[in-house]
Amino acid sequence: MTAHYKNIVVHLPNWLGDTMLALPFLHGLRSVFPDARITAAGRLWVSDILHHFPPLDAVASISSTSGLINYLRGEKFDLGFLLPNSFRTALAFKLGRVPERAGYALDMRGILLTHPLKLTDAIMRESMVEYYMRLLEPFADISEIPRIMKLYPDEADRAEARRVFLENGWDGSSKLVGVNPFAFQWDTKRWLPERFAEVADRLAERYGVRCVFSSVEKDRPLMEKIKGMCRRPIIDLVGKVPLKILPAFMEHLSLFITNDSGLMHVAAAADIPIVAVFGSTDWQRTAPWSQKATLIRRQQDHEPCMKPTCSRDFRCMNDISVDEVFNAAEKYL
Repeated sequence: MTAHYKNIVVHLPNWLGDTMLALPFLHGLRSVFPDARITAAGRLWVSDILHHFPPLDAVASISSTSGLINYLRGEKFDLGFLLPNSFRTALAFKLGRVPERAGYALDMRGILLTHPLKLTDAIMRESMVEYYMRLLEPFADISEIPRIMKLYPDEADRAEARRVFLENGWDGSSKLVGVNPFAFQWDTKRWLPERFAEVADRLAERYGVRCVFSSVEKDRPLMEKIKGMCRRPIIDLVGKVPLKILPAFMEHLSLFITNDSGLMHVAAAADIPIVAVFGSTDWQRTAPWSQKATLIRRQQDHEPCMKPTCSRDFRCMNDISVDEVFNAAEKYL
């Protein structure tokens, strides 16, 4: 049934966290099509993390819709999987002459898909891991496919990550704990920064760990505020960790304390313990795919609101105490 597909392309999701939640799908795709050439195409800010990912034969960074269409035409793919749900993506695959196209029939694009999947209420209650895995249902029994959440940093990545740590205050032996008070765009994903600072101080004082903060450079203003709140020295790697070495960066950590974010899912793929604070987002869909994760959240009558800003009293985050997060973290140390 699948042997005649020789050249397959996957359009990656547009965000880092969603791309991480699609890792089991990418592993499953390789198991369903063991002899095909498989390429992942996506924006640079998601594709670069897959530069060394054995289930794929190639990774292409695409910067525009016209560039995507031209790329698809040149590569002559025979099957495409569309992980983003936009009409534009489906149209690009059609114009790119990919003869078979699988994706969810959303945004009025069902007519452009040869393997359309209906999005049901039951699917919307599942993890995003299962949501992406269902794209393989027209081709295989997905119940028999392992859900593998894993990245594969190479030795060059590991050496580069170690160099970044050593050049920014690590002594090479102290236990490292990642702390991520950042979250892209959504204020309601962010637990209070002063509470992250207090948790970091308590962990340093009780366990002698070095707490590491990392994000993109645009989060520098918040990082400076948090540094001013911390009593104990921290390792500030904001703007210093390229996307491609994030998996190797995570391997150095003994624990990752975080908001709901893309980095949370990178930590899950690195198989390190996670303490994740959830606010406005749907934890059933976007919780880390990990047996080593503790989720901390507050049930509200309007949960999850799925809004980037709060028009109420922000109880979903305000009611989560420093003690609760610290107690969850120390169980892993």
